[in-house]
Amino acid sequence: MDNIKIDILKNHPKAIPTLSKIWHEVLGKIWMPEVGIDEVESLFYEELNRDMPLTFVALDGEIPVGSCTLHSTDDVRPDFGPWIESLVVDAAHQNKGIGKMLLDFTVAKARELGFKSIYLFAFDPSLTQYYSRFGWEEIGVENFKSHQVRLMTLGLLMTTAGL
Repeated sequence: MDNIKIDILKNHPKAIPTLSKIWHEVLGKIWMPEVGIDEVESLFYEELNRDMPLTFVALDGEIPVGSCTLHSTDDVRPDFGPWIESLVVDAAHQNKGIGKMLLDFTVAKARELGFKSIYLFAFDPSLTQYYSRFGWEEIGVENFKSHQVRLMTLGLLMTTAGL
């Protein structure tokens, strides 16, 4: 874990092919098989020239091992935002705290940008327990590409508690 650093994807465009494969293996082929690796790669490259979405990459040394995206809107509930999307960690690097590092980094960026709350949806109902451990609350069930997903939120307001 000491070698893991989180940085914005814009600083690591060479990581895109590997991240696209990780996304496809961990998330895409299970939940969105119609989305190919080439399409994911194109979306990552398009993002390099935009302010939003922002993808953050977890690097083990120089090797990309995961990513997480902060997006201003999502088709599931366009009235909510911003969203944490596509939190993925390579299977060989899972259960080492990298997902939590990516989540924390992305939440911190949303807070820095002045957002008051943030949203995500979990394809797998068991993931709600994972996110709940970090303060996320389930607020509903929605449909996404013929899948029921659990909608969750986290408040980002800074408090003075404990100061």
